[in-house]
Amino acid sequence: MIRIPANANALAIDPGYARKSGGCACAIAERGMLARVWFERAENFSLMGCGSIDADALEHVIVEQPQQDARSWGIPPAVLIKLAWEGASLAGLYAGASGALLHSPTVSEWKGSEKKPPQHKRMWAILSPAERAVLGGAKTLAAIEAACEKGAMCRWKLPSDELYPSTFKTHNLLDAAALLMTALGRLEKAG
Repeated sequence: MIRIPANANALAIDPGYARKSGGCACAIAERGMLARVWFERAENFSLMGCGSIDADALEHVIVEQPQQDARSWGIPPAVLIKLAWEGASLAGLYAGASGALLHSPTVSEWKGSEKKPPQHKRMWAILSPAERAVLGGAKTLAAIEAACEKGAMCRWKLPSDELYPSTFKTHNLLDAAALLMTALGRLEKAG
């Protein structure tokens, strides 16, 4: 489990590369508070994505390291490799440009087996109103609650990303924010 100082300037990256997704989901904390979320690809790297944080003020970069396990047996290895490569490339660019410490926990290390919607709902409860607004506010909360209901109705047999509508890409930004909140010690691992 990764733990960084609770008041750190930190960037969390949930790897992604699909054309539809916009790339990796990124979430940044300024002095321990969620300040901004966005999608970025390594090929479009710009320290401007960090928002108001200067490059040398970024202290930690956390990137989820994809892993092959029961949840991903059906995913071709080439897809996992490309996913890992894109996340690692973007994380390396940010860490290298800022001098930040780079952390790469696996899904099991930081999240465990908890499904996305319940984790997102637990995270929502610890966020301030300003942090919730960064993630889309009431509209996002409604999507989280609907996904939790759908998961309960199917007894959590569907994959986590299928519990949200296919057009709701915010679930990836929620994952990046959850990784960030876990690293900051604000969200505990539950599964």
